[in-house]
Amino acid sequence: MKRTILLADDSPTIRRLVTQTFSDGNFRIVEVNNGDAAIRTFEEVRPNVVLADIYMPGKSGYQVCAYIRSHSELNKTPVVLLVGAFEAFDEDTAKQAGATASITKPFEPGALIELVQSIMPSEADESHASSASAHSTTPAVPERAAAGSTVSASPIEPVAENESDDLLGLATIFKQEAAASSVGGAITDDDIDRIAERVMQKLSTPVIENIAWEVVPDIAAKVVSEELKRINEN
Repeated sequence: MKRTILLADDSPTIRRLVTQTFSDGNFRIVEVNNGDAAIRTFEEVRPNVVLADIYMPGKSGYQVCAYIRSHSELNKTPVVLLVGAFEAFDEDTAKQAGATASITKPFEPGALIELVQSIMPSEADESHASSASAHSTTPAVPERAAAGSTVSASPIEPVAENESDDLLGLATIFKQEAAASSVGGAITDDDIDRIAERVMQKLSTPVIENIAWEVVPDIAAKVVSEELKRINEN
């Protein structure tokens, strides 16, 4: 029996990558390109896992996740937040929304498969939950925290601060430079030149390829779309 993944991301490149990653026939991928469509589609397809971009048109991935957690019947559905390499990830908001995990884009297909398989409930668990829901007179609504209290949520896998996720290694560079500055005083023009040189050294071929892999196809798609639009107008 195929398991269903609801994928919400406005990047055609990411949607294509996820579809290819799960092309072995064991999964059905339902794609939408914005958060509002994800919410409309969620109850219809009743996915086993949701992958949601944190920044996309309409509702954000955080909001999509919060909606799922408030659902009376499907609130246990695992939600993975997709985080761009250069996007600010709000871990507190993710926890409050009830996100199950997060993964940084661009990701290795194997890493995504491993993550999805690790959080996807077994068919037996889903069958038991469905049966319990059918015999329950009270919908399973997640508990709301009292005003001013701390909201607890499922443990979320934070975005790792390492060289593979921080493509330019900026976090490490600025931490080191900030430590040096606190000892030596204000940052000088020479300090800025030195930092800029270190950043440039980080622009290795693999880093450039990773950036191009995500950006260039989207640019190409927009160029083609605009050209076709211009031709049709003429």
